[in-house]
Amino acid sequence: MSARRVTLLLCCVVSLTACGSRAATDASVPLTLPVGELPSSLPPSGSGDPVAPGPTGPTTTLARQEQAGARAKGNRVILLGDSVTASTSQRYSNDMCKALVPLGWRAEVDAESGRFIEFGNKVLDARLAAGWDAAVVLLGNNYVENQENYRKQLERIITRLSPRPIVLLTVTEIRASRQQVNAVIRSMPKLHPNVQIVEWAQTTRNDPGLTGPDHLHLTTRGRAALASSVADALGAAPTPATNSPGKCLPTNYTDDSMMPVTGTSAPGTGGTTETTHKGTTTTVAGDTSTTKPPPTTKPPPSTAPATTAAPTTAA
Repeated sequence: MSARRVTLLLCCVVSLTACGSRAATDASVPLTLPVGELPSSLPPSGSGDPVAPGPTGPTTTLARQEQAGARAKGNRVILLGDSVTASTSQRYSNDMCKALVPLGWRAEVDAESGRFIEFGNKVLDARLAAGWDAAVVLLGNNYVENQENYRKQLERIITRLSPRPIVLLTVTEIRASRQQVNAVIRSMPKLHPNVQIVEWAQTTRNDPGLTGPDHLHLTTRGRAALASSVADALGAAPTPATNSPGKCLPTNYTDDSMMPVTGTSAPGTGGTTETTHKGTTTTVAGDTSTTKPPPTTKPPPSTAPATTAAPTTAA
């Protein structure tokens, strides 16, 4: 055999050995493939790692907020509100406690009809020292169209309750001015990481059947929906001690004499009420409450002289 043939034979042996070695060390590439087929998986160009699979289901641009119960240190929650929240209290449907107590919360619903944002701080003056682990605030249905005052009062409520987890609910936009209220509410999580938002405005906009003829006060289904929304935001309370299971706590705030609380009644009976910040009232087309009244009510306020201030639908 000539020297040239020996050299060519040695080159072939070396090439075959190298190919076999690469195939033995790269399990992802089969040694043989049927004609017309490709490997089931190939490493991406420039990397030895497999490609991560993409999402297989629908995606959303908004991540689900962590439930407040996961950040609370105990199971006492205070709820601040006007007639919309009051309609879910013990003296009416009791939907709020029905939703929260099974989750382990000891819930106090401090809500009265016709109350403005300042009411939240009034309640905290008396009740903050009672000790709370979480808070829920739905105030802004009654609004004097002063966004800076509303912001100042809401900031004070949040500051006093912090660092506890706080759930804020946006208000139903029965008037264009309520967009100002919701703009303030929606700005709070960026300033206070312990604050989360429940979009009650969007919920009632998407389902008009949750509110009565005045598009604000809640129907039977609306009260259940509000309580469910709050329960979803709070989630389960931290595992309580054996001596502090879930419970509906009593409240000293039961004055609903300003106006009706619920949005259900027979058509054409009574009316909802509009009020100014000073309490001047006038009856407008709407409905009255058919649920049981609170245990004690104060006499309705005497009629005050007409005012030039633009009235706002009260809650």
